[in-house]
This record gives sequence, structure tokens and C-alpha cells, in this order.
Amino acid sequence: MSQHWRQSRGAPQAVIMVVDDSRLNRELLISALLPRQEYRFLECENGRQAVDILQAGVEVDLILLDLMMPVMDGFEFLRWRQEHLAIQEIPVIVNSSLDDAASLSSALEMDCYGYFVKPLRENELKLVLPLKIRNAVNARRMLARLRQANQRMAQELNMAARYQSFLLPQPLEASGVEAAWLFKPCRELGGDYFDFFPLPGGDLGMVVADVAGHGVASAMTASILKALLPGYLERTHSPAETLSALNDDLLNLTEEDSYVTAFLGLYHLPERTLSWCSAGHPPPLCLPVNGPARLLSHPGFLLGVFSSQSPLVSFEDKQFELGLGHRLVLYTDGLTEAENDQGGRLGINGLENMAAAARDLPPQEFVDQLERELDHYSQGSHTDDVALIAMDF
Repeated sequence: MSQHWRQSRGAPQAVIMVVDDSRLNRELLISALLPRQEYRFLECENGRQAVDILQAGVEVDLILLDLMMPVMDGFEFLRWRQEHLAIQEIPVIVNSSLDDAASLSSALEMDCYGYFVKPLRENELKLVLPLKIRNAVNARRMLARLRQANQRMAQELNMAARYQSFLLPQPLEASGVEAAWLFKPCRELGGDYFDFFPLPGGDLGMVVADVAGHGVASAMTASILKALLPGYLERTHSPAETLSALNDDLLNLTEEDSYVTAFLGLYHLPERTLSWCSAGHPPPLCLPVNGPARLLSHPGFLLGVFSSQSPLVSFEDKQFELGLGHRLVLYTDGLTEAENDQGGRLGINGLENMAAAARDLPPQEFVDQLERELDHYSQGSHTDDVALIAMDF
């Protein structure tokens, strides 16, 4: 058994495993590469030795493989490699005396990086093979760096997703109001934001917003809304004035191509009235105890596009009476724009029908039922964030 390390001078980088039952062939390959001072070498006499070393967790950057060997030949090794995903990522260059088309085809079909026929010609040994090895090692290292970067990104996104969970509403303790909600981001981070929060004097603020796009930038914009909106509403007692102030903040704090749609409401419990303002957001659905549903619809301009001083931009407070037992349904367009397998969208009419059918259920059961209906309609596929909030008054 000939199995040992050889190391070139200097700081070695890549590890090359040379698998060949002929010591002479191993010596020939190593002597051709050793002067380059880029590699260290691991020698194996057959595929079985190579398997044992790889299963022991030794890091290898490239395998030079003979095909005709005792114990486990090169074809057997390649078949074993195909069953192990991590080993598949190690490039294999075949160096074999077999020069028939069947052997070449069989090896390349098992994802070999290259195939050289023994004996190697001088230009192959000194130029072509070293260049092939360098390219394969560089590709292997690049793949490893990419994987590490993806792992770091995934960890950071998971941390950001945990942070975003803090943006979700706390259990509502306002007297006379019961709420339930659903949030389904289409990626790790979503751009939908919603909240309800008590204000001094017994009023209740409520908001649902949709930041354009997905991912980190949208989640950061949602965190800006979370930080600024309650304070503005507490000071102004006006949804319209609050959205106007937020509009200018977003214009200064976000990218040029970013914008937000929002619905903001202020509920006055003693009078059972809702002051509200919309900034280009899909209209909430009000379900009375008896009678048809009503949409709180009013044109409004998107946030973060033009200054509030622009003549194109205006925000206006509206009033609506929420009678005892009324249910208010807030949502983002990820719900109404959900598509079925034929490309048809659910739409506001589809939402109204679903909501009407589940009207008598308590808020949490209502939300759960609409989630099931939505998943059935879209077959569980969502291309946009989905937020849904049901509030009983």
C-alpha cells in the first residue's frame, strides 16, 4: 500500500489525490506538477484507498484517476462518487491507457472534468494537463467560496427574518376589539408590514403597508414604518397628516425606485368611528353583521415617490362608522393577486366571496379558513408576500 503525502516547497494551496496502481505513473504525474509549488499530493494505489481517505473527511481539491486498477477500479470509484454529493463536487481528471470510445464516453458521462490517454505526450504533461488541473482546481475553489458566501448570506437572512418577526403585532389588548392575522412572506424577508397599536386616550391605530420588492431593502423600509408611524399618528391624530409626513421621510431615506402603499386607520372607541386614509393601497373590506360587504376605497398616492408639497400628492382623512360586530379585513395585494394554475387572479371579488362564506367564524378561524382557501386556489404557490388581518369591533 503506497499512501502518503508529498508537499511542494512554499505555501501549499490545493490538494491533489493521485490514484493509480503504478508507482511509476504516480511519480511521473507528481514530478511534472511538483515544481509549480502550488500543490500537495496524496497517493493511492486503487479506488478503495481513495474512498477510505475521502470518507475520513480529508479535504481534496482534485483527483487524478487511473481506470484499470485492482481492488476497486476507476469505473467503480466513479460510480461510488456519483452516489455521494459532496464527493461529486471534487473534479476528476482521468489518466488511463484505455483509449476506446466506450471507456471515454463512460468516464465522461460520470462527470469527469477531463480524460487523458497514457502515455502522455510531452506537451500534454508539461502544458495541457497542468493547465487543465489549474482550471479544475480554480473552479473547485470558486465553488467552495461561493458556497461559503451563500451560507453566510443565508445565516444573515435568517437573523434578519428573526428580527423582522419583532415587527409583527403584539396580541391586541384593546377593549372591544379582537384581531387575528396571517403573514406569509414569499422569501426569507418580506416587504409587507402591518400593525395595530393602542394610543393615549383609548384610540387604536391600525396600518397595513406593502413595500415594493422583497428581501433586505424592503424589510428595512418596513422597519422605518414601524419606527416612525405610531409616533406621528399619536401627535397628529390624523391618518392623512401621518402619511404625508411618512411620505417625505421615505422620499429622503429610501432608494429612488422604492415606494410603499399603505392603509392607515385611527379607531375612536367611544364613537365607534374609524378615521382612515389610503395611499394607493388595496381597499379594506368591511363585513357588517347583516348586509353586504363594503370596500373602504378612495384614491390615494403612493408613498416615497413625490414630495407631499407636490400638487400631484394629496392625502385625505375619511370617516366610517364601525357598528357593533363589524369585521374589518385588511390585506396586501399578494392575496388578491394570487394566481391559479390557469393564470387567473383571485381578485377583490374572490376575496369578498371567501370572506362572506367564512363571516360567522371567529377572527382566528376566519383567517385560518381564508389561508386554506388561498392555498387551494394558488396550489400553495405564492409569488408575493401575503398579509391578512381580521379585526372584530
